[in-house]
Amino acid sequence: MKRSTFIFIIACIATLSIVGCKNTNKKTQQENTTEISLASKALDVNGLLNVAEEQLNDTVVLKGIVKHTCSHSGRRCFIADSTGKLTIRVEAGGNIQSFNKELVNSEIVVTGVLQEQRLSQEYIDNWEKEVAEEEAKGDKDADHCDSEKNSIQQMREWMKNHNKNFYSIYYVNGIDYEMVK
Repeated sequence: MKRSTFIFIIACIATLSIVGCKNTNKKTQQENTTEISLASKALDVNGLLNVAEEQLNDTVVLKGIVKHTCSHSGRRCFIADSTGKLTIRVEAGGNIQSFNKELVNSEIVVTGVLQEQRLSQEYIDNWEKEVAEEEAKGDKDADHCDSEKNSIQQMREWMKNHNKNFYSIYYVNGIDYEMVK
């Protein structure tokens, strides 16, 4: 009787081990499938900006290279398009406590809510006046002033081309992110 009980216990343990391994493998396969499907559904920066007006306040999935993380708090990062010239800001939120510096030059997939900040015509006009005053006083160097004037000019061109009296800055309130392997 003792021997058959012992064999029964060993058989149960072996069965539980096999089932545990199969469940672990199944979970890993499901996680990998989720990562792959999430990355495949992700938009790049250009793709997201192309549909930004329609996707405003919606949950979006964004994929790209991290170009910068804020060094003081890590509460935001900037993801670039394939050229590295166009970026979108991602704010930490949800499951994201912060973005660490090691993420720079890494590809990530971010899930978050697309938001818009609007710069009014009045705001841009005042900014332009401030830049002119700083330039006249010599408070900022010429390169910095030229850069700001160029940004203002690009904003004005965008507003004219889109028949808007404001300039839209889109950003993502992050919920979660993953490194792309």
